[in-house]
Formats: sequence, C-alpha cells, structure tokens
Amino acid sequence: MSAIRFHHVLALAALLLPVAAASQAQSTDAPAAQSTESTELTSREAAVVEQLDQLLSRPGVVKERAARRIGRALDSKSIAIRWRAARVAGRLGLDDAETIAKLQAGVADDSWLVQLHSIAALTNLGDKSDATVDALTTAALSDNARVAIAAIKALRALEVDPAKAASTMNKVLAGENQAVATHAVEAMVEAGPKAVPFLKEALKQPNAAFWACVAIADLGPDAAEVTPELAEYLQSIDKVESAPQALLAVAEIGPAASAAEPAIVAVMNRWKDDKSIQLTGMYALGAIEASDSDQLLTAGSNSDDPFTAMVASWAMAKIHPDNKLFVDAAVLRLVGGLESDQPTVRQAAAHGLVTLHLPPGTAAPYLIKAAKNPVARDHIADALATLGPDVVPHAARAMANPESRPLALEVLSRLGTDAAGATEALAASLQDSTPLVRQRTCSVLAQIGPKAAPATKELAVLLNSQDGAVRHSAMYALREIGPKAENAKGALLGKLKSSDPANDDTRFDRFAAAWTLARVAPSDPTVVTAVLPVLSEGITSDTLLERSESIVAASDLGPAAKPLKEALTKAAESDADLENREAAQAVLESLE
Repeated sequence: MSAIRFHHVLALAALLLPVAAASQAQSTDAPAAQSTESTELTSREAAVVEQLDQLLSRPGVVKERAARRIGRALDSKSIAIRWRAARVAGRLGLDDAETIAKLQAGVADDSWLVQLHSIAALTNLGDKSDATVDALTTAALSDNARVAIAAIKALRALEVDPAKAASTMNKVLAGENQAVATHAVEAMVEAGPKAVPFLKEALKQPNAAFWACVAIADLGPDAAEVTPELAEYLQSIDKVESAPQALLAVAEIGPAASAAEPAIVAVMNRWKDDKSIQLTGMYALGAIEASDSDQLLTAGSNSDDPFTAMVASWAMAKIHPDNKLFVDAAVLRLVGGLESDQPTVRQAAAHGLVTLHLPPGTAAPYLIKAAKNPVARDHIADALATLGPDVVPHAARAMANPESRPLALEVLSRLGTDAAGATEALAASLQDSTPLVRQRTCSVLAQIGPKAAPATKELAVLLNSQDGAVRHSAMYALREIGPKAENAKGALLGKLKSSDPANDDTRFDRFAAAWTLARVAPSDPTVVTAVLPVLSEGITSDTLLERSESIVAASDLGPAAKPLKEALTKAAESDADLENREAAQAVLESLE
C-alpha cells in the first residue's frame, strides 16, 4: 500500500483491482453518475433546472431567498430536480438548519444519484452533526457501491470521530464489495490506534478478517495491541489463501508482535509445501525478531531455491544483527537477488538491504562488483529505486565513494523529485574528475528541479568547464531549478556575453544561457535586455532545437516577451514544425 516491501510480491497484487475500481469513485459533484439515471426533462423540470442553474451564476445571491427555492426543489418528486438542488445547495454553502435536514434526508433518497449529491453537499458544507454522521453511517452500508464509497469518503473528509467511523467501517469490512472495503481500510488506517478495538472485533468475523489484516499491515506498530487476536486468527485459518495477509500484518507490527511467533510457525507447518506461506512466514519471523526459530530459518537459508534462501538469510541477519557471519551471508544473498532476472525477487532484495540497517559501506563492495555487469547494474538500480525516498539516504552516502557513485547516480536518476534529499551529496560530486559523472549528476539535479536549489553555486562553477556537454548539462539543471537559481544569474550573463555566435563551439552556449536566464530571472530588466535579441534569433533559426527552445524561453519570459511578437507571429504561421507553430501561437495568445 505504501512502500514496496517483501509482501509486495506475495499478497497485495490482489488489491490492485479493487483499489483501481475505488479510484473511479465520484468527485464531490458526482459528474460520472449523471448520465446514468438522468432522463429527458419535461418542460416544467427544465424550467426549474434553469432557475437552479441561475442561482449559481448570480454573484451575491441572497442565501435566505435561495434556501427557500432550494428547499422546495429538494422536496420535488422529480429526481432530476432533487439532485440538482442538492448540488446547488452545496455549492452555495446553504447551511441553514432546514436545508441541512433535507440534505440529510437526501442521503437516504430512493435515487442513488440524489444520494451522491446530497452526500457531496453535506461534505462541502462541512456539516458533522450527529444527524449527518448517522445518515452517512447508514449510507456507508448501502448495497450501491457508489453510495457506500461516497459516504465513507465523506466520513473521512469530515474528520468524524474515529471511533464512530471505525465501528461503521467494521460492518463494511464484513461485506463482500472489495471496492467499498478498500475505502473502509483507508478509514481504519486514518483512525490510527483508535481503530484497534474495532480491528480486534473484525478479526473475529470471517468476511472482515482479511481486510482487518490489510489495515493492520498499514498501521504497523500502532496496531501492536491486536497481536493476541491476530495470533488467534492465524491459528484458526483453514484456507491457505487467507494466511499470507495475516502473516504480513504480524510482520508490519514488528518486534512488538513477537508473541505471535508460535502462530507463525504453526501456519508454516500447516502448509509446508506452499512457497508463498513459507516466504511470508520467514519474512514475518525476521520482522518480529523471533527468538526460537533459528533452526527453521537456517534450513531455509540452505534451500536450493534462491528466493527462499535469500529471505531466510535476511531473517537470520535481522534477528542477529551483531552476528557478522549471518549479516555477510544475508548481504551476499540480497545482492545476488538484485541481479535476478525476476523483478519480484529484485524488489524484495532491495527492500531487504535497506531494512537490515547495515553500517555504511557494508554492502557497497558487493554492489560495486555486481554492477560491473551493465545488465545487472540496470536491474540493481531499478530494484533499489522502487524503494522511493527510503533509498535516498543510502544513495547519498554511496555518492561519497567514487567507486559506488555511478550506481548511486543510476538509482537517483530514477527517483525524480524524490531524490531531493541527496542534493548536498550530488552537489559535492559535481567536482568529480570524470566529465560523464559530472554530466550525469547535472541531469539528476535537473530532474529534482527547484528543490535542487542548494546546488546552484556548484552548478554555476561548471559553466566554465572545458567540456561542452558538462556546461550544457549544468545550464539545463539551472533552468529546471528555475527562479530559485537566481544566484547563478551573473555567471549565466557572463556566459551569454562571452560566447561568440560565429563560433560553432560556443554558439550553443549562448543560446543555452539565454534559455536558462529567461526562466531563472524573467523579471530582471538586465536579463530581459540581454536575452531578447538571442531569443529572436533563435525563433527564426534554421535549427529545430534552437527554434523550439527559444519559443519555450519566450513563454518563460511572460509579458517581457512582447518585443518578440513579430518573430513569434512568423513562427506561428510558417515554422516547419507543427508543435513549434502551436507553441508560438500559444505564447502570442498569452501576450494579448
């Protein structure tokens, strides 16, 4: 549900469909629903609908007068009028007692369309009175998935008392609609520790137990108090497909769930031939730092199956972090897993390395050796990048080592703005002796964007590099950082003015500096004066790249680009490239 974990490959794939379905739920105005239940309006209905729409278009409409009209419309026998009246009430902020009461009644309307808009209106109005909460609680149990999801989202948006919401969510979890249950799980997670009593009850209900385990896994240590009930549930499971999620729930609680160790072992013994149970069980034993399972895990670490051996070795190292023999064996297995041709194994190995919390440099020699193979290096970088921000501190430390720096850059280059935490380390590596590394570092900083502003000074230094690719990469990074790189303005102006447009070696420097300045300091009169002639030349250039980027830079300048209207008009009318013509036209329209 959040970061990629071992269990990403074992159990949560089944949740993707319900999550995807739930994501299609209606917005606060339920627009997707309107065409399904709407029919052709009668002339009377059309007249009322027009009056309602006019209320939205009139500035300064008197609420009291509008409330009377909306009240009558909410009582209408016409579904088309009722749902539109509910929508208008929410948008106009009609929070008088009579309107609120009618919207609460609308939540239980015979038409699900009226229900959706009544729920949306109450949410927009921020009403969390007992009557509204009761109405939403009932709606959350609706047989109509759209209504149930909307009600659950409303309870969350209104920040209703977690205990009351969690009680409702328990009933939802016991239902059979997975899309609705997914939203209930999210509500449970948001309730945090306050949801624990209800999760305990859910574990006793056959239909609700699975979803309770999903919520517990996301709550992690905050759900530690459910350990006895979770262990009891594990012991009672009689269907193999129910076990992995329960094991994962124990694992995510961590050491606080150590009392569940006998239940984990019992499940593993019950289904000895099921690989997913064995893998998830070993992961859980390692995560809770089990005290009496060394024999079982040692056998697993000697398995002929690489994945099984890797997970078991990880678990032994997790349980015995001070045992160098176990830790080294785990690192060797995990790095080997990063080289696997199976993405699921690589992702699990990446998570394993991070969660061992190894001393700096422990895994580096193994990773550097493995990364010498280009295919393996891509696999390793892809796998580590799936950890997102969690891997950034490790990659940042690796940047300090020239040998591991290329691999660290590969990982960070896959993270985009999530790599911002490594900006300081990236800035330091701009002094690397290898031009390719400096160029690659600039590229990563460019992907980070404005959050890479602390590297501005080091990037500005590279404008004087003897390597053209390095200079251009540095300017591109400054351009992507934008106005926060304003401290580089002087260096960029110097580069623009010192570049000879007749010299092929420096011609591009001149354009790149102008493009960068247009974004970094578009309101600076000195900058505008310096870049306008360069951009005019670029817009009419024979080179596609120069024309394209100069048009983009004209857009970056904003109102200051008005002197470029003639060149932009020509580009909009006759540039050989369709995208350039459209872009130039868009700039012209913005200048009107």
